[in-house]
This record gives sequence, structure tokens and C-alpha cells, in this order.
Amino acid sequence: MSIRTEENKLFSELRRKIPSLSADGVVDEAQFLSARYRIVYVMKEMNGGERRDLREFLFEGGRPQTWDNIARWTEGILAWEKEFPWREMEQDNERRRSDMLKKIAVVNVKKTFGGHTADGRAVYQAAVDNREILKRQTALYDADFIICCGTERAFADSCYHGRSVDWRMTSRGVRYFLDGKTAVISFAHPEARVRDAYLYYALMDAVRELSGG
Repeated sequence: MSIRTEENKLFSELRRKIPSLSADGVVDEAQFLSARYRIVYVMKEMNGGERRDLREFLFEGGRPQTWDNIARWTEGILAWEKEFPWREMEQDNERRRSDMLKKIAVVNVKKTFGGHTADGRAVYQAAVDNREILKRQTALYDADFIICCGTERAFADSCYHGRSVDWRMTSRGVRYFLDGKTAVISFAHPEARVRDAYLYYALMDAVRELSGG
């Protein structure tokens, strides 16, 4: 059974409780499965109207806010041995979003839409309330990297409820823990008020260290 079918079964189950649920997950299953690494980004909530499907939105290329950085991060992770100059990473963003967003999965811990600024308490509570669905969804992906974009507490307290999580730190201060082959990385939201270049190279530094580079 395909990942998309399994995702939709989970969302149908959750819609009995949350009719306004917005679907998320793997953008393009064939490209996700054939990518060098399976990368999952854990976000807070969908920014937009009810019942939108984030998978379809990202398949069409998303929007520059949020998704330019996610596309850059993805390109860098998939080729972590290569040192991309920032001049190159600043350019050709529309093409990069079109190519790179099809290779990822995105999980919102709160599956109803929100505004520009997320309510942290509501996001956390939604994750805890729906932890069984989140755990089952995340398990579908057999991820190599899970990047928590300001969601590490909600993600860990829901998907690892009742389990011990051994948070560690890279040599340059990025927090992570390992779950088998999966590296779960605590990182900033892609729209954090930090220069895009600083975010990119901080994440790449962590990925290289965790990959043995």
C-alpha cells in the first residue's frame, strides 16, 4: 500500500474528531522514496484556509516565505559533502522549490490552519491530543533526518511519549537525538528572524557532523 494511501487513512480517522483538518505529508512519493535521504520537516501548522492539502501546495512549488529556505536546506542535505557558496544558494529559488520540495515530507503537529504567528500553547496541545496519529504518520516515512522547525518539544512529547529521549549537542551547539538510523534535529523555523545564510550553514554543519563528515 502506498504512503499516500496510508496518510489518507490516518487523516480520515482524525477528521472524525477534527473536520477542518489540513492534510500534509509526502509531497511526491516516487521522488521521496528515491532520494538519497528521506527528510521530514516537522512544522507547527498550516498558514491558510481550512481543508487545504499541503502536499498539493508544495507540489506546485509553495511560496518563497518558508519554502525557499526549506528547499535550500533540502538541497544541502542531499549533497552535504558539497560546499555551496551562498551566492549560488540565493539564486534560482523558484526552480529549487519546484525540484526540492517534491523530495520531502512535511508534518504539521497541529493539523488545522492558523495565522502568520502560531499560538505555541495551541500547537503543543494539538500535538499531545493527537499523538497517536502523529506517531503513526511519522512511522510511515522511515526517515533519515527529521528536522523539527521550532517544534522539538511538541514532537518529542507526542511521538516519543513514554520513551526516554537522549538529547545531545553537536560540537557547534545544535541539539539532536538519535532513534535508530533517524537523526532528529532541533532547529529554527525557516522564517526565523535570522539571516537565511546563517540558518543554512548552521544546519549543514550539523548534518555533516551527524553524517560522519
